[in-house]
Amino acid sequence: MVMRMASTRWCSAAGDRRVHIVYRIGYSLYIIKHNGIMKHTFSTLLLLTFGISASAQNVDEAKVPAAVKAAFTKQFPTAAGAKWEMEDKDYEAEFKQGDVKYSATFSAAGTWMETEHAIKLEALPEAVRKAAAATYPDHKMDRPEMLETPSGTQYEVELKNGEKELEVVFAPDGKVLKSKVEDENGEKEDGKD
Repeated sequence: MVMRMASTRWCSAAGDRRVHIVYRIGYSLYIIKHNGIMKHTFSTLLLLTFGISASAQNVDEAKVPAAVKAAFTKQFPTAAGAKWEMEDKDYEAEFKQGDVKYSATFSAAGTWMETEHAIKLEALPEAVRKAAAATYPDHKMDRPEMLETPSGTQYEVELKNGEKELEVVFAPDGKVLKSKVEDENGEKEDGKD
């Protein structure tokens, strides 16, 4: 127990929640093993590992690299209230411009990768609406977003059918570029449609 407390203090001081979470997973697996519940440990460990690596971590603005902040300020000079997260090795800023909430992603070197913001269903191009209705006829469209990337504009839409939820990215002409299935834990997995 002393080791657990010392580890928690060290992780908090370092600000690294991932190390703390990995430690807690290891400790939990130790308890499971010694209580004779080792049957699904590998599956559990695999699920937890992917769940942790996919989660974003809040980052203090002082820890955001200067190149990232400079690129952000250059691209979004009127941005207000930026809050930073780190997802894998990329930095994501959530902010407002006017009345619109945006999210922009930059590499650690300051290269802009993507900007997204919510739009109304009516603002989706007609080709996207028709393609979604034809490709996913039993699904209801929800929460559309416009994605701007170096390669052009894309549209992301959540499609729901009861418990099943898809996240689909369309080109402006309606072509499906990418789809993800949300599983029962809220995690997103590459889908095959």
